[in-house]
Amino acid sequence: MTFNPKFSLSILPLAFAASAASAATTAATDWSAVAQADMKFAIDAVRSNHAGAVSGQIDVTAPLEAGSRAGMIEAANARTEQDYRRALVRFINGFGDPHTGIQMRLPTRAWTGVVLDHSDGGYRVIWSEPNWPNPLPPRGATVQSCDGVWIGTYLKSNVAPFSNQSLEYATTPSELARQSMFDIGLGWTPQRCTFQLTGGAVREFALPLRAIEDGIGKARLGEVQQRYTAQARAVGLTPLAADMQWVAMPNFNGGISADAYGKLYQQLAALKHTGWVVFDLRGNGGGDSSWGNRALQALYGQAYGEQLGRTSSHTKSQIASPAAIALFERYASLPQFAAAKPMFDDSIAKMKAALERGEPLARVEEMSMEQAGALAAAVRKRPSGPRIAAVIDRGCFSSCMNFLQQISAIADTVVLGEPTIGYSPYGEIGPYKLPSGNGVLALPSAIYAGAQATREPFVPSLRYGGDMADEAALKVWVKATLAAIKPTAR
Repeated sequence: MTFNPKFSLSILPLAFAASAASAATTAATDWSAVAQADMKFAIDAVRSNHAGAVSGQIDVTAPLEAGSRAGMIEAANARTEQDYRRALVRFINGFGDPHTGIQMRLPTRAWTGVVLDHSDGGYRVIWSEPNWPNPLPPRGATVQSCDGVWIGTYLKSNVAPFSNQSLEYATTPSELARQSMFDIGLGWTPQRCTFQLTGGAVREFALPLRAIEDGIGKARLGEVQQRYTAQARAVGLTPLAADMQWVAMPNFNGGISADAYGKLYQQLAALKHTGWVVFDLRGNGGGDSSWGNRALQALYGQAYGEQLGRTSSHTKSQIASPAAIALFERYASLPQFAAAKPMFDDSIAKMKAALERGEPLARVEEMSMEQAGALAAAVRKRPSGPRIAAVIDRGCFSSCMNFLQQISAIADTVVLGEPTIGYSPYGEIGPYKLPSGNGVLALPSAIYAGAQATREPFVPSLRYGGDMADEAALKVWVKATLAAIKPTAR
């Protein structure tokens, strides 16, 4: 393998078991002491094991310094389990990057019965659960205020600090609104909100929480949430039109999709060299980007596909530490990464050499700027073969973005959908258990340097204004949009 795939959190299970005798379950827990110990560990772990911190990237060093000061004060003042959790979640989510995460047993516990969303500068009810015990605002009602402040201010003050959806992203108001009515134990749901109904009347509604176990059920909750969560269907190829093929890529996780990808590559290699191939990347949170690159090899041949694989970054640096080396050794031992084992072995050798020299980072892949420019010029014109389009959304992240960089290196690729959140140049996530046993940190040990700026969103060239979760309507629009685009000269 001559290109450098990117690996992300979705391929690294971070499950942890809670001890029945843990401090978190006792009535006499000193939450201030627990919070301070875990907060100090989290601060030190980020400073020593996050590739952005070690390499001095401002998107990590600035929130680290500010968050460590505020975090220790908040931890010292923790009196309840909720105080403790809010302190840790606020600190980690302050980095605004899902590659820097924390798992703390925060499932959805209760719901107000309402789902909000953001559109055209306002906030509206997109779902109102029927047969709810208390009156609810109807769908289409506009939210004016919650607990006495404008809804936008409420979301910024009470929900945003505990979300990794940074405020600079176009889809963040929507994500914050969708999260706000579901309780996960952090105390961010409003008690009362004022709504303007579709007829113009203004009415205040109490929004008491109803426990998921109290008649709602996880199945019903999942059904409701699925209505507004965009996700490509299972990996596979289906015709969209006579000259268009729709390729679903919901993940780059070989652990669950290897067989489906193997079949897909055969189908792509057998396609006629005309028309469009549309990659549906909605909800693809990443994994191993080589699963996407092999689709390009199937379409255009191995040599050109591997060239595209090298366009996403020109340099990769890896933390040289025992923990990072152990992480790579674990990756190299997994069967789904057998094809990448030579790359892992080479990286491990370079990391060990850097560690012996006392260097904090090992340069495991490098290309000069001149070489990167020459490569970009060489791949702009694709070989004979189908033209590529991609459908992206806010759920396309990490290795999905890496794949998007590869296909965008081709001059006539068309990107449709909605903007992503910001690009994260990090990868190779490692787990770090909190001293209390109450959770696990997820920190990236690698940093990739490329043309895309850190935290810069990918913006589609053609924006879809409809519901990204409505696949039938989306396909109709994509089909009509692509049919109207003139063929490029070959």
